[in-house]
Amino acid sequence: MTQKILAGKMGCSQQYVSKILKDRENLSIEILCKIEDALQITLLPQMVVAY
Repeated sequence: MTQKILAGKMGCSQQYVSKILKDRENLSIEILCKIEDALQITLLPQMVVAY
């Protein structure tokens, strides 16, 4: 997958994806979720909250 295609799936720019891949960007949970959705993978385990 190219950076351009990944960026399109994530709804961001190719330049932003490049920064992520070069480890020049701090990733938020929101961005990690977008990466998961774009790549159809799970990076973060499901969090269960017990009351």
